[in-house]
Parts: sequence; C-alpha cells; structure tokens
Amino acid sequence: MVLFKKGFAILAASFLAIGLAACSSSKNPASSDGKKVLTVSVEETYKEYIESIKTKFEKENDVTVKIVEKQMFEQLEALPLDGPAGNAPDVMLAAYDRIGGLGQQGHLLDIKPSHTKSFGDKEMQQVTVDGKVYGMPLVIETLILYYNKDLLKTAPKTFKDLEKLTEDPRFAFVSEKGKSTGFLAKWTDFYMSYGLLAGYGGYVFGKNGTDSGDIGLNNKGAVEAVKYAEKWFETYWPKGMQDNSSADDFIQQMFLEGKAAAIIGGPWSAANYKEAKLNYGAAPIPTLPNGEEYAPFAGGKGWVASKYTKEPELAEKWLEYAANDANAYAFYQNTNEVPANTAARKKADEQKNELTSAVIKQYETATPTPNIPEMAEVWTGAESLIFDAASGKKSTQTSANDAVNVIKENIKEKYVK
Repeated sequence: MVLFKKGFAILAASFLAIGLAACSSSKNPASSDGKKVLTVSVEETYKEYIESIKTKFEKENDVTVKIVEKQMFEQLEALPLDGPAGNAPDVMLAAYDRIGGLGQQGHLLDIKPSHTKSFGDKEMQQVTVDGKVYGMPLVIETLILYYNKDLLKTAPKTFKDLEKLTEDPRFAFVSEKGKSTGFLAKWTDFYMSYGLLAGYGGYVFGKNGTDSGDIGLNNKGAVEAVKYAEKWFETYWPKGMQDNSSADDFIQQMFLEGKAAAIIGGPWSAANYKEAKLNYGAAPIPTLPNGEEYAPFAGGKGWVASKYTKEPELAEKWLEYAANDANAYAFYQNTNEVPANTAARKKADEQKNELTSAVIKQYETATPTPNIPEMAEVWTGAESLIFDAASGKKSTQTSANDAVNVIKENIKEKYVK
C-alpha cells in the first residue's frame, strides 16, 4: 500500500488549481459518431476488465467510453492541475486515504448514490467526508498473516503461538545468539504496527477518525502495545529488524528462504509468493496477548469522478455501474482483489480462496484509515514511534508522547480550524 503524504508542493498545486478553475474548461469532445465521451483512467493491469464491462454501459447510456492508462497515484497527483486545464479523465480509481483530501480541496465530484445498501458502514465511511460522498467503494484491503505450510501444519492462532516459534531451532538466527526469525513483522512501520496499538486500545483520531484534535497514540493502551513490541525487538528479533529502511527486505528474504515461518503482510504480496512457488497459507493475524484482536488499518480503493468533468451525470452513473454487484464480482474474478460490495464479497468468499477468506475475516476487526487531510501528519509524525522505544533511544511513554506532540504541532501549523 502506498500511503498518503501531502506535502507543500501538493498543497501549492491544489491552491493554484482552484485559481485556474475559473478560467479553464474541461475538454470532453464528442466521439467521431457524435456520441458523448466518458474518459476512464485505470492502470494497465485493469484495462482488460474495463474493456469487458464498458460495452453494456455504452449501449445503455448512448456514450463512448474511452480508456486512459495511467498509474493510479500519478493520476491522483495530477488531478489538481490537470482538472482545471481540461486534461483530467472523467472518472478514475482512488485509494481511500486519498479521497478525503481531494474531496475537501474541491477536486472530486460529490455524489448521491442510489445503492449504498450494497455496502457496509465501514466501506461508506472510507468514501465520505463531512457528510459528503465522494466515491463508490470497489476493493477492501488489510494486513493478514502469511505462513509457510511446509514449516507449520496450521496457522498460529495466538501471539503465544508465535512466541513459541522463537524456541524452535529451525528459526534460530545464527549471526546473533538467542535471536529468532520464526515470526517477523515490520513494526517500525506505523502502517504495519497500528493494528497492535489499536488492539490494545490506541487510536489515531477520535470520533471514528474525524477529530484530529483527539489523538490516542500515547494513551495507556497504546503504550502497553509499544511495550509488547519492545519485547520482540529486545528479546526475539535480530537487531536489523529495527532498521526501517531494510527490515522489509530482510523479512521477505527470510520468508522466501524458509527461515521465517510466519509474517504479517498485505494481500498485494501474494503474487510474489506464488511466483516463487512458495507453499504459503493466509490467515487472520493471531489474537493478541490481551485477548483482543489485531486491528490493522482497513483500506482499499474506489471509483471517483473529477469535479471538472463536463459529464457529471454520466460520471456518477459509471461509478454506480462499475461498483454494482455483478461488476464488483467480475473485478474480483479478473484481479483477485476482494470486493467492497457486500453481495460480491459474499460470493467471493464462497469460492474458498484462502487469501480472500483471510482478508475478509481480518477486515472485520480492521479500522478504516482516517481519510481527512490531517492523516498526512500522522504518517510522518508516528514513523519513529516504535523505533525510538525499541532502540532504547527513548522510554516507551516518552516515545509515544513525542510522536503525538509532533503530529499535533504539524496539524496546528498546517491546518486552519
């Protein structure tokens, strides 16, 4: 998952775009046969899927659907300038954590969808900001547990099971006496460790992720979670696990070489394991020592429409069409990405695909990633929270307090209430 980091350059582009909007118009020429044209931007890997569903939409709406290939995040970064200049597509895919900022800045069309009952509250929360709906959910994502079936007969159920792996000589890290690679997780990465903090009662923002004035990353539960993470860094893991820049490569290497029995990762990693012909399994992340469930961020992507489109009605129709039961399931069949649409998700779960089932089960305990612009400050402010404590640089409470203070100061400096 690529995370939302909104810097000054993006802010500047946004303000410039708003200024240009008054003197620009979105280009949306008719096709050669005189029909209206709806431009759909997707990455190359999704083009075949769009080709398979666009014909019906074209016939039902007497329109020509033009497909533009562009990497999703590049398209979203370009929207603040391309939109006012008339160069943006009408509709595109967007990661949920980008929708809030783009919507609040005036770059996305707010819609009034007719079939929100096809989605749960968690899905709609991720495309809604300040009561306005800016997209239709398409895919859900969250972290899961991968395990090597050649090393473990069944998936670990609890973190106590994971701790037992550290006693297995098969996973001893020979370069450092007493250290183990039986279970690995990149907890120096806030995205990866948040599920641990949330499972102990920590949270990013209050009021379901909408109150940036209420930050719960240094409360009693969050500090307890960091202390548990410290136990792994100090007692079980090789020192290199503290290095945020190289830990992921180390984890992947150990897992692919059969030196790690279980790791935490995202569904996007499965293709690499399959290509490597690794006999892997997928399961929900084990229950935490306090008896609660790991609560990672819930994410994914949905369909959004440019505020600058000349065909807002057609754009909104596409959003609903592409996210309906049939097309959401077709997307799953084409990509193996788990549907946000509840009917399509149920059908996908019935296929007994281990990866799909693991994502669906873990998603039940996952917390929607806050999609307000202030979340950008959390990614940067909390990036050293675990490292500072695990390395001994700071005490557990001080590390948590300092991270929260950095986040608060940056929000105060950059966001006017």
